[in-house]
Amino acid sequence: MTAAGRPVALVRDVPASFVSCVTAQPSVPPLDAGLARLQHAAYAAALQSGGFAVFRAPATPRHPDSPFIEDTAVVVGDRALITNPGHPSRRGEVPDVAEALARWVRVEVMEEGTLDGGDVLQVGGRVFVGASMRSDAAGIAALARFCGSVEVVAVPVRATLHLKSGVSALDPDTVLWHPAACDRADLIGVRVIEVPGDDPEAANVVRLPDGSILTAQHHRLTADLAASLGFPVRTVDVSEFARADGGLTCLSLRLRSVGAVSSEP
Repeated sequence: MTAAGRPVALVRDVPASFVSCVTAQPSVPPLDAGLARLQHAAYAAALQSGGFAVFRAPATPRHPDSPFIEDTAVVVGDRALITNPGHPSRRGEVPDVAEALARWVRVEVMEEGTLDGGDVLQVGGRVFVGASMRSDAAGIAALARFCGSVEVVAVPVRATLHLKSGVSALDPDTVLWHPAACDRADLIGVRVIEVPGDDPEAANVVRLPDGSILTAQHHRLTADLAASLGFPVRTVDVSEFARADGGLTCLSLRLRSVGAVSSEP
C-alpha cells in the first residue's frame, strides 16, 4: 500500500559506525557520520518533495553499511525477496528490513546464493540483474524463480560494484548507462542513453513520482543531460556516501504503486 495515496520510500538512518563502511579503498580522510546524516536528511527531503512519503527504519550500530538499504530486498509485484547480501558483514541487516517491508508486501527469504538489490534493475517490463562480485549465479537463479513469469536478464558487470552503480532508469523504458557497468547490448528492449565522463556513478539517478530526476550534486553533467532530454531535475549532495562506494538508488527502497515495492525504477 501507499501512504494516503502517495508512493513510499523506505530509508534507514545513518549509524555512528558508518565510518567503518566496507569500501573498495580506504577513505581518506575517514568517513564523517555527522556529515552523512545531514546529507541523508537532505536526500530524504528530496524524495519527499518529489512525491514520496518517506518512512525511516532505525539505525543499527552493528551494521555500518545499513543506510544502503536497497541491497537487502528486491520486490516484484506484491512480493518481496529478502536477499542474502554478497558481503558477509551485511547479512545481519536483512531481518529488520523484512519486518518493515511486511507492512506492504508478502515477504520471502532467499535460501541459496548471494544477491544484492543494487544489482537488480526493473525497467522495460524486464528484470535485469547484474552478475557481479556481490551477486552470484545461484542468487540470480533464485531471483529468476522468485520473478516467475517476469523475464529475468542476467547482465555481466564489468568494473562497477553493482549493475546500478552505472545503469539506472530515467523512465519506465529508458536508462542512463555508463560503459564501465556492462555491455550496452545486454540492455535489451530499453532505450539507452550514455553518460559521459570517467565516473560510472554519474549514471545512477532516482526517478521521482512527480516525473523529475534526482541527481547527485557532484555529477553536474548528468543533471544537464537529463534536462536536455526534457526531464525536470533535482539535485542533492550525497558526496559522503559516494566516498563509501554508494549512489542515490542505494539509499532507499521505493514503493511506487498500491501493494508493490520496487528497488527500481
